[in-house]
This record gives sequence, C-alpha cells and structure tokens, in this order.
Amino acid sequence: MATTFADTIKPYFTACYRAHMIDVANLDLWSPADVKDNWQDIHDRVAIPAGQPGSMPKAGCPEGVWDDKTRAQFLKDFDDWKAGGFA
Repeated sequence: MATTFADTIKPYFTACYRAHMIDVANLDLWSPADVKDNWQDIHDRVAIPAGQPGSMPKAGCPEGVWDDKTRAQFLKDFDDWKAGGFA
C-alpha cells in the first residue's frame, strides 16, 4: 500500500500543531504542497530529540510532544512518502 499524504502523513498533524505552524512559519501542515515544499526542514526538526532546541512538534498542544516510537514511525512514513513521489 502506498504512503499517501491524506492517509498517512496528515493524521500526524493535529489541529493544534497546524495552527501553531501557521502562526509561527506560515506553514499549513494540512497542505500537501506546503509540507512537500518544506519536507527537509520538517524532517530535520522532527529528527531532533523532543525538548531540544528546534525540535518538532513543540510542547504546548494538549496532545503533547511525540514519544520516540511515534517520532521514529513518522520519520519512516515521511521518508516513504518522499520515496513514493509525494503521493
């Protein structure tokens, strides 16, 4: 099964995470084009361990930050999405 934005990537981005990124970086995490255009920056910031400067997602949303397992799964899915041509 192909890794798609709608089915695999977007569910990681809650409404709170989306609102934060729109406010901070004018980046809409629910827009496949915005996420594709900022793929490397998103990838690099998620790869930073939680709580470290520059890491994503930031604390402050009710759902909190991702644990190591969620972070690792997101990075795998995010890499697969890119490898599949950003379906």
